Amino acid sequence: MDFNAWCAANEFDPATLTPAQKAKLQAQWRAEQNPAPKPDPEPKPKPAPDAKPAADGGFDAQMEAIDREAERINTIRTLAVKAMEDNVGHPDKVKQLRTMCDAAVADQKTTVDKFRWALIQASDRFAGPLMYAPSQPQVTDEVVEAAVCVAHRLPGVEKKFSDRTLEAAHKQFGRGVSLKRLLMMGAKANGFRGDDGDYYGVCRAAMGPGRGDDYRGGFGPVASVGVSTGVQVPGILANTANKFLAASFMNVEQAWRGIARIRGVNDFKQVTTYRMSGNNTFLRVPPGGEIKHGSLAETSYTNQAKTYGRLLGISREDYINDDLGAFVSVTQELGRGAADALNNIFWATFLDDAAFFPVDKSLGNYDDGSTDSVLSLAGLDNAESIFGVQTKPDGSPLGATAKILLVPTALKNAALTFMSSQDLVVGTTAATGVNKNIFAGRYEVVSSAYLSRTSINDENGVPQTVTGSSTAWYLLADPSDIPAIEVVFLFGKDAPTVETDQFEFDRLGLATRAYFDFGVSRQEYRAGVKMKGAA
Repeated sequence: MDFNAWCAANEFDPATLTPAQKAKLQAQWRAEQNPAPKPDPEPKPKPAPDAKPAADGGFDAQMEAIDREAERINTIRTLAVKAMEDNVGHPDKVKQLRTMCDAAVADQKTTVDKFRWALIQASDRFAGPLMYAPSQPQVTDEVVEAAVCVAHRLPGVEKKFSDRTLEAAHKQFGRGVSLKRLLMMGAKANGFRGDDGDYYGVCRAAMGPGRGDDYRGGFGPVASVGVSTGVQVPGILANTANKFLAASFMNVEQAWRGIARIRGVNDFKQVTTYRMSGNNTFLRVPPGGEIKHGSLAETSYTNQAKTYGRLLGISREDYINDDLGAFVSVTQELGRGAADALNNIFWATFLDDAAFFPVDKSLGNYDDGSTDSVLSLAGLDNAESIFGVQTKPDGSPLGATAKILLVPTALKNAALTFMSSQDLVVGTTAATGVNKNIFAGRYEVVSSAYLSRTSINDENGVPQTVTGSSTAWYLLADPSDIPAIEVVFLFGKDAPTVETDQFEFDRLGLATRAYFDFGVSRQEYRAGVKMKGAA
């Protein structure tokens, strides 16, 4: 048998081999074509004249099968040990080689040649970790998640899953997995014996082992089960929902991130941050080495995380219609709802500024000039001057620099123009000239549609009047230095959490709930300047 025919018989394609692979396989082919002579087998003892041959040679056949399997296992382990020895110092690869060996040993259909080919592929064609790939991709929770995400066009899905997982999802589910199929997979993994017409039984069983043990109606009971080893629907739904919820959450305006200090808290207790006092300037340490005490300001800022949430459901009609898109839509709506809640609380707090930017200018951080408060070169110059003379409580210079130009949507393009153009045309007559724009690139532009609102819902969804304006704008300090406003998140989690389960007995459907733990609070008024922008 020539080399190409030998390759075809062993399921190798000579056209796809690398030179190194081809050399290794040719060596194996030559060894098989010219095998070492085997010693003459010892003659088998002849049975006694009255002995009867074993029926169908059963014992000998079984022993030969056992010997062949033992030889297969021993050879695979020997090859694996050699590969692991070649990767000493790379514990991750050694661990994966061990997993690869165990999988091949457990699968009696994996021949020595197939295992050797898997090692050749891994060592010569792949730079990443070695792994054993069964001929049929396994249906894991991650594969099912990938199938759902691909079918419903999760943004950036290729960054959420590996190429291997996405390929397995395509092979197993094609264009996607349906709601009924997903729930039935989980239900059967948990011992369900009925069919998909038993909506209540399917849902009860799919959401966890033993969940349907007390159900005795419908088309078929749910068996009592132990630990499930199949597809886990609660985890799949939760992970998938969180991915779609996060994508929808981030698609809603995130301007608050640009102007707020963000930090995590460990509980729901009120947290306190002391105001700057200006009384902590370092003093010279005398020869005796005594360092004098500073002092904290008597006033402080407080903040506190609270929980916000919503509950939506997938109805029995959605199940009967086999509409997994309903589940995706629910999680996307919850994501938008979480973002809306944070924006409402944040901007209502920011625009509640009567005491923060008092119109009597008692804090020296507000201007209402008919011309020099308008967003223009003159207005920027005026705002920068006002910001620059801010002082600490002890009267010393604030020493901070404005970094952010915060504007409503109506002023966004003008702000971007001022921050990007080196030259500005002035005038509308023959005397029109060009001015050098000294403010180009000086500030980071942040724009929010909420700044022009006059009504925003409070934490209970009730509309509240706020002092928004389409002409007012702000210069703000770097929030990591001196924050004008702060957002805290429980355990630092700055996105909502979603969970899915079955409704109680009195309601038909799957419940999806999302909750979000955050708090918003005004901080240091010296961190910003507000310009009215109109007479």
